[in-house]
Amino acid sequence: MLKQLLEDRIVTLSCIEIPFQQHVYKMQNCVEVLGIEAKSLQIENDKIITGYIVDQSILFKSLRFGQTTIIFSDGVNKAIVQLFVRPSGEIVVEVKPYLGDAEIVTVYYRTILADTAIAIDLKGALKHYLVAHQLMNMEDSIAEVHYHSMHPNVLKDSFAGNFVLGCHVDGRDIHNAEEYALANRQATLQFSKIVIQQNGKRRTIACNRLLTFMITNHVFVGYENIPEDLNEVNSDDGRNHLKLV
Repeated sequence: MLKQLLEDRIVTLSCIEIPFQQHVYKMQNCVEVLGIEAKSLQIENDKIITGYIVDQSILFKSLRFGQTTIIFSDGVNKAIVQLFVRPSGEIVVEVKPYLGDAEIVTVYYRTILADTAIAIDLKGALKHYLVAHQLMNMEDSIAEVHYHSMHPNVLKDSFAGNFVLGCHVDGRDIHNAEEYALANRQATLQFSKIVIQQNGKRRTIACNRLLTFMITNHVFVGYENIPEDLNEVNSDDGRNHLKLV
């Protein structure tokens, strides 16, 4: 709690000389982003933000510094947006879509640097998915990924063929040493192509599909095999995994 208060204070001080200005943030009202096509929205704190749905767009307007939750509904299913207004008035959103029938790719963490640090295993998760769908072999490796992120706070659009982490809910960039900040997040990515290294040659996989990455809070030591089923991780046998809480 103290750490969070100090971080909030630092963010506030860094923007203290910037006067608050109302900003407008626009996002798409579609299945690709929210998992549903929203018909209504409910704002937890309408003193921080105002919002409304216009055709296929959702518009937010900042009113004051703070954080709030917005629940979208299509009449049956719900999606959630965590929204943060910076002291300057800028708006940052984090989308937790309704998953429904989305293709889920489970992402774990691995230890690196002689087990002194952890890193999110995005390439490992994607490789597991591609191998399961017979698009590459286990001995192959992923050389490049090209995608557009529907949720840039979690995973920004790919750059130079690499995964890019994104930022905290308040807009601060996430650095490699802070990757665990992405635990329990979801991100839907629209892939255009994936390049793999196969038998010493590069091969391009045409992969025009949406994949939803569900980032867990499970950490595996580098040499340990990640289980096929998440239920195996939740078993009573603590030898094969380390769960951070």
